[in-house]
Amino acid sequence: MSRWRGQMEAVLSSICFGIAPIFAKKGLMSGLNPFYGATIANATALAIMIFFFFFSGRGMRLESVKRNGLFLAILSGICNSIALISFFGALSIGKVALVVPISCIYPLFTMLGAYLFMKESEFIDHFTVMGTFLIVIGIILTI
Repeated sequence: MSRWRGQMEAVLSSICFGIAPIFAKKGLMSGLNPFYGATIANATALAIMIFFFFFSGRGMRLESVKRNGLFLAILSGICNSIALISFFGALSIGKVALVVPISCIYPLFTMLGAYLFMKESEFIDHFTVMGTFLIVIGIILTI
């Protein structure tokens, strides 16, 4: 069963990422300020993450966190927060059916970043490059 766990979690992630913008857009259409919406979404995520942190059995190993790992996790959080604020801002003025696909060109930036900063641990082959560009071309076609 553990062989499929990562794939099942990716599917669950995809489902949640697909449904969340609909709730966000409906909230923004009711007059919610985009910054407040992003803040509420992040605060809710934080509360859920704290719950899982303490009840997963992994919360008591904080001493194993290395300074570099903590710094990189903080940078990731900053990027995610900026992305969420930008996403809510885009949803507040754009159509959800266009904003979501446009926001999904991030694999292009992930691939470029992996190539530039993770050369020793990430192998990017021509299938990855072709797949990424097909994603971007598909998104361009939806616009």
